[in-house]
Amino acid sequence: MRTNHKRKIMATNDVALLVTQTASDNFGKAVLHLLSSAARIENFGAYYITDLSRPNPVLSFWSGRISDYWFQHDADLILATPQSQRFIAEQMNDAPENGVHIERWHPNEDDARNDIYVRNGILERIAVSSRAGRSGLRSFFLRSAEDGWLSDGEFADICEILPIVHALIGLRHKIVGAERHRMRFDGEATRLRDFNVPAFSDLSRREAAVCDSLIEGKSVAATALDLSVSEATVRTLRARAYRKLDVTSATELMALFIRSQSRA
Repeated sequence: MRTNHKRKIMATNDVALLVTQTASDNFGKAVLHLLSSAARIENFGAYYITDLSRPNPVLSFWSGRISDYWFQHDADLILATPQSQRFIAEQMNDAPENGVHIERWHPNEDDARNDIYVRNGILERIAVSSRAGRSGLRSFFLRSAEDGWLSDGEFADICEILPIVHALIGLRHKIVGAERHRMRFDGEATRLRDFNVPAFSDLSRREAAVCDSLIEGKSVAATALDLSVSEATVRTLRARAYRKLDVTSATELMALFIRSQSRA
């Protein structure tokens, strides 16, 4: 009993510390430290949807031993299909209005996500979903294969902590926005797309990426090199983006971007 009481006191102090770190760069480490009082978790992240009626999840936050590149790369793969986007939205919608829905999951061998899990040494995932008004948040916590399956006791303990962590992730998103929006290499058109800003929200990821390059003043050749596609593909994507945005030139695109800033 003394050991459990001591652990609860430590966890309480860690929660207080985590609250103070919500908007700081140390937030991820603080979360992982708090979770370690219940079970070893080495990676976690979160998806945010601005409007559940138009599901367009954005990777809001991530932290852990998996590199920024691979975490974002794998998140983009998972979010690449409308089915995945709808599934995430459905999990948020299934959550109680003033609570959270917690699920434990691991991919089957024939699941496309299994390759991602195997490559990163991940065994299973715990996901926490919630909704508030039109928006939704889904945080996920990844257990490494090296650490083995969570025991029933570990799962019960960590489920007591996760709603607090989840709520603070949501608070952080409101304070600082999506983490990848602050990364230097994320483009402005992509940011507006992820925020469901009218016109930009209809762009595909590739079309938004081409617009990013146009806003930066890059040529078709440079854009093709950056995206590893042909110049003809860049021109096709540019034409599609222009039609959706109702513009006819890079100058008009820039003007639209400037006008749209206040909506993001």
